[in-house]
Amino acid sequence: MLVDDIRAVLAERPGLTVAELAFALGVAGRADQTARGVKRITFALFDGREWFRCDREEPPRWWLLTGDPPGALSVVRTVKNAPLRFDRSRLYEWQRDALDSWASSQRRGVVEAVTGSGKTMLGIASAVDELGDRGHVLVVVPTVDLMHQWRRHVSPLIPPGYSIGCLGGGETASFADHDIVVAVVNSLRETDLGVSRRGGLLVADECHRYASPMNRLVLDLRFERRLGLSATYARDDGAHLDWLQPYFGRTCFQMGYRRAVDDGVTARFCVALVGVALQSEERSRYDDLTVELRVRLARLLERYELPTDSFAQFIRALKLMAAGAGAEPEGASEARAYLGLLIERRRLLADTPAKVRALRSLAPAVAAAARSIVFTRSIAVAERAQSVLAACGLRAGVVHSHVAMAARREVLRRFADGDLTVISAPNVLDEGIDVPEADLAIILAASNTRRQMIQRMGRVLRKKPDQRLARFVVLYAESTVEDPAQGAHESFLEEVTDVADEVCSFASSSGSSHELVEFLLPRPPGRVGASARSGACHDRV
Repeated sequence: MLVDDIRAVLAERPGLTVAELAFALGVAGRADQTARGVKRITFALFDGREWFRCDREEPPRWWLLTGDPPGALSVVRTVKNAPLRFDRSRLYEWQRDALDSWASSQRRGVVEAVTGSGKTMLGIASAVDELGDRGHVLVVVPTVDLMHQWRRHVSPLIPPGYSIGCLGGGETASFADHDIVVAVVNSLRETDLGVSRRGGLLVADECHRYASPMNRLVLDLRFERRLGLSATYARDDGAHLDWLQPYFGRTCFQMGYRRAVDDGVTARFCVALVGVALQSEERSRYDDLTVELRVRLARLLERYELPTDSFAQFIRALKLMAAGAGAEPEGASEARAYLGLLIERRRLLADTPAKVRALRSLAPAVAAAARSIVFTRSIAVAERAQSVLAACGLRAGVVHSHVAMAARREVLRRFADGDLTVISAPNVLDEGIDVPEADLAIILAASNTRRQMIQRMGRVLRKKPDQRLARFVVLYAESTVEDPAQGAHESFLEEVTDVADEVCSFASSSGSSHELVEFLLPRPPGRVGASARSGACHDRV
């Protein structure tokens, strides 16, 4: 048998690659050297009656199990038809717990874990186990960038003989010639992957995105095992309950900041809440807008049946009304007017020059960080922030939707290489883009949504080689709807307050940025910043 022939060759010449094995067997007249013959050898290495091991080289080299080669993988098959399983020693404890919970739910369910905690590796482990069961795997992602990211992570971890392909960005892989296909949702909606049998595993990254009327078309019923991955699964419109839960099943595992930090999965962190004062003209306009919004809100609630259980539900209903869904022209006009005022007030707060001035004062903290990201609401402010930081002598770049995709990738590459130490961006970096590790995030325009705040915080929470704290800064306009003292970010702050090493607020009236900068300088966990020791300019939240 082929396995016995492979054993004989490896006994004499250990450490051969599959190609070298094929050549040696061909010379001995024991196997052909065609592509089909190479594939037969690859499968035989995993299906053989004897144990084989491979190392982590590319391509892998193979040995008999009579001696362990250096760096040998523990992914092996021991007897014919014994299942291949992912080496769980490579996983965090929470990932093992999540896999067990998912398995006990008949391998259907959603795993919700904070950004930066390792959801991709969890998906890879489930994919390798599915291959071991002779299954096929579809990974659905929202963007081309995430497609490439998944392939980079998966390729070194799947056994030789299995292939991974991509659908999207000009690539057209299918199950006709691949065992794993990573597909961008927009491309998948219009493509037949050649699924010829039931079974298999569908892994949905950022699964909360696939409840929209178009995206839900990719939830293929032929895949019997289903794993949804998300940092923030719940949707304001409730579509995760209406469309995702019937397909994936319930949330089978949740991993929040508390366990992520306690288990050493993410970096420990501190949060600075930094107030800025509006100029008198801005304050006057803000107050006028707020009064007009209150008047229009009272009129809307009096005249129309609108949900009031949550602000998100109210806004969703108002947007439908503004679009003319079930509303008279007058009602649609009133809804549009209210939403327009809301947008204007939000823009006023997000784009106030006071925040850019505060950013300039933070330049020393940005200079001391390994990498920093500045999040804005608009493209104009992102470019303004980049200019301000560059004028302070920092190597700064900008990423937004008006920058060509190739140029965006070049900025992110330079950021990853250290050629740029800070980038500014609006919402384009929130989800779906593989952003290099940073250790300082500055939010010039905070979001009221928990999802966006968690995504942004996740950009700095990956573990640091030197164990330094991640730092997260939220700038807000004082005495406005952005102010935490008036309830802004309440659910998000409740989530992080008990986990962060420090959550501190700095008022604009302090008159000096020295204490804030020192609070944000890189430091190991457990060492309190100078501002925290002095207590001169902030209060613990």
